[in-house]
Amino acid sequence: MELRVIRYFLAVADHGSVTAASAHLRVAQPAVSRQLRALEAELGVPLFVRNGRSLRLGPAGRRFLPIARDLVARADGALATMTALAHGLNVSLVVAAHATTIADVVAPFVASRNAVQPPPTFVAAAADAAYDLLARAEVDVAISTNAPPAGAASLLVAEFPIWAQVGQTHPWATIDEIPLETLLRERLILLDSSFGARRVFDAAVEPLGVSYELAAEVGVSKIAQALAAAGRGVAVLTDEPAYALHPVEIVGRGGSLQIRLHAAWNPSHYAAGSIRSLVEALAAFAAPRSNALPAGG
Repeated sequence: MELRVIRYFLAVADHGSVTAASAHLRVAQPAVSRQLRALEAELGVPLFVRNGRSLRLGPAGRRFLPIARDLVARADGALATMTALAHGLNVSLVVAAHATTIADVVAPFVASRNAVQPPPTFVAAAADAAYDLLARAEVDVAISTNAPPAGAASLLVAEFPIWAQVGQTHPWATIDEIPLETLLRERLILLDSSFGARRVFDAAVEPLGVSYELAAEVGVSKIAQALAAAGRGVAVLTDEPAYALHPVEIVGRGGSLQIRLHAAWNPSHYAAGSIRSLVEALAAFAAPRSNALPAGG
């Protein structure tokens, strides 16, 4: 089934006759008629009901019409993408990242971009899942707090400190940092393990051989902050303080706790140059905001 013939079918369907379709296509009328008959023979069903020189879609033709339009649209889209690539133009990329990263880091970056530049398409995925999507070539870029996979091209986008956030009446409301061992004596409000902050926190706690009391485990950072503001415990997260909370830097054995946000992509990707440009722009945008924004997973 040739795409050219499908375009003939759509032209006849839209114009109501071979004569009008031929004029639109600038193709000789006998050639259009011959190709339509060949298409019907190939499909094994009549597509049109013929009444003199006019044609109208039959039952099979009506079923085939949206399929034909979709095939042509996909082909045109593919051609446009490859043409843009061949001319060095920006192409729309698919980016996988944690939902928090998309909402609080990448979305503000997209809002700052020139409207002429095609916006990326985003897929929400946890840290490991983002790299899995990249390995299967289902996305063009994976952004994660996990280390980039071997063989991938990558760039450090930002570093985010992990804060212990407390209410204004808490004894720590006037200090700037706290040892991790001291923090572990408090009732803690933690994000779930899909968040990079939680994974880094647990990794820092493990060699200490110390347990901690979990006041709550939540999947939304604003809920963790609300619970901390209500005096339910100390929230451990990377978000900019809310509800008048005071952020306290957590200092472990290896220094201040922080998470790193990496972007990874296939170095042999057809748009590797465009990807690197996009990631470098994101890193430049995120740098001055790294101490205030959440990184997600």
